[in-house]
Amino acid sequence: MQEVFYEESAMVQSSGPAKTRYYIVKTFSVISYVIATVWGIIAVMLFPTQGNVLLNILFAALPFAVFLASGIILGKIKDKLYVDYDYTFVSGSIRFSRVIKNVKRKNILQFETSSIEKLGRYGSDTFERYMIMPDKKKVVLSSNIEPEDGKGFYYIVANVNGQKYIFVLECSETFISYVIRYSNRTVIEDGFLRKKQ
Repeated sequence: MQEVFYEESAMVQSSGPAKTRYYIVKTFSVISYVIATVWGIIAVMLFPTQGNVLLNILFAALPFAVFLASGIILGKIKDKLYVDYDYTFVSGSIRFSRVIKNVKRKNILQFETSSIEKLGRYGSDTFERYMIMPDKKKVVLSSNIEPEDGKGFYYIVANVNGQKYIFVLECSETFISYVIRYSNRTVIEDGFLRKKQ
């Protein structure tokens, strides 16, 4: 077979509100870091050397730790508010990536089509049967509730590094057709090809 490269993205459809939430949480994260820094400087400069030393350390360190932790937590939350996903297919190899605010790209996972156990439409009976199975990890690779025009929600069940994953994708039939072309036909859920036509 010839070399095939195909890439798609599941973009945030309501980017305005997502961007607003991102910047609000980022602002509070930065404010928390600033307060932690100012409190740390004040605590060091005015640290009392008399009295109960343990109580003084607790009084100085506790607010610093709280503001520092809130800055870190808000920073992690911020990175989940404006996320696009890239799906890359290269001749039997599938790669999923997360793109935060169109700037920071993080690879999620890569696997071969030979690792696929089942694929089909999201919400089908087969999908629901997989969802009630124990020891599986569901990974939603879309920030949208409704699929973009020309796309649909699909699932891929794959065994990667000893873990069963159920990936939920927002992609076109073109992407799924490349995956099917390089997969064993038994991975396709019953009735999937009939529904496509």
